[in-house]
Amino acid sequence: MKKLDFLPESGPLRPIEGGFTAARKFVAAGISCGIKSEDVLDLALLVSLRPASAAGAYTTNSAAAAPVRLCRERLADGALQAVVVNSGAANACTGREGDRDARSMAAAAARCLGLPETSVTACSTGTIGRRLPLDRILPGVEVLAGIVASGGNDRAAQAIMTTDTVPKEAAVEFELEGKTVRVGGMAKGAGMIHPRLRVGEPSPHATMLSFISTDAGISAGALRRALAGSLEQSFNRVTVDGDTSTNDTVIVMANGACGAGVEEGTPGWELFRRALDAVTHELARAIAADGEGATKLVRFDVTGAAGPDEARTVAAAVANSLLLKCALFGESPNWGRVLAAIGYSGTGVEPETVSVRLDGIEVVAGGLLTGTDPDAVAKALSAGRLDIVIDLGRGKDRDFYYTCDISHEYVGINRH
Repeated sequence: MKKLDFLPESGPLRPIEGGFTAARKFVAAGISCGIKSEDVLDLALLVSLRPASAAGAYTTNSAAAAPVRLCRERLADGALQAVVVNSGAANACTGREGDRDARSMAAAAARCLGLPETSVTACSTGTIGRRLPLDRILPGVEVLAGIVASGGNDRAAQAIMTTDTVPKEAAVEFELEGKTVRVGGMAKGAGMIHPRLRVGEPSPHATMLSFISTDAGISAGALRRALAGSLEQSFNRVTVDGDTSTNDTVIVMANGACGAGVEEGTPGWELFRRALDAVTHELARAIAADGEGATKLVRFDVTGAAGPDEARTVAAAVANSLLLKCALFGESPNWGRVLAAIGYSGTGVEPETVSVRLDGIEVVAGGLLTGTDPDAVAKALSAGRLDIVIDLGRGKDRDFYYTCDISHEYVGINRH
């Protein structure tokens, strides 16, 4: 069983196989319908076999894509039963035609599934400005509905990928009142990643999409509050390139199929929150690890901050520094770039109080570079995962960001 980065070795939460379909009565399928090229998966259908409460979080980009606008409308009443997702075309910056295309895509899924149109929404990812090829998508939706009716397949997480190199899935379970509750999810994202998501509203950032399921019974209002908190320790703490997509969307659905209800303020609520956090954190970490052209997953932990805003702002500034990310790719101990990013973060932190540690090796103390053994630093920098702790020496607050290095390959992927 895969160990989740966010979970302790023991405790009430257990990692399990699967993603979105790990929770009971959720089915998914993916196919190739020819949006990209023959035999490349590019269309997925995600379905709850029971009516479900739902909550969504969306990009704050003012150029939000047509499917984002549709999701905001469809999830406004806190209910949803299916999502149809395409990759290869973002349906962003496509005008009124794009809105009609998104509605047509969702309507086709609703018709094929025998569901009310208002209980189905659509999401898209891919090239901005490209209209959806409905002549390929609509027949594909019919095929997907047939596969879902037969139990689904294991290709949905691949079908939503764009420049991703691997599918991203995570799931956990816990016991509640003699019943087993499961929370699972899938995500995609490798470039154009710096989500600043807000629940029920549009955030600025290829695209980050995530779909999360639970078989617990939870009200839509409670789901919104749980998702809002979970975003702040997961998707809103990851950046690949500091760019913000037009299509970022996170949807969580709860269908009650396990027979256990979860209410705010109860022990079960705390367990559910922890399970949701474990899944979203793992998916966010996986996005950073799969950054376009990345060779290193990097986690920046900022400690000793004078307040939570200061900690978050410094962590974001350092994680988004292209100069620093290039140095990490080159395995260069150019720690002055950390201090420079802190300096321009706007927090007023002065370098004299700052220390920096790389995998436990102190490389900056009191704002000055240390005389640490260069061979030890070089060895640490050559690893595939870097843990960098920045102590501001000003207080007790802390925050973190996941990111990755920037390589030659990133430029090659994004030169068009």
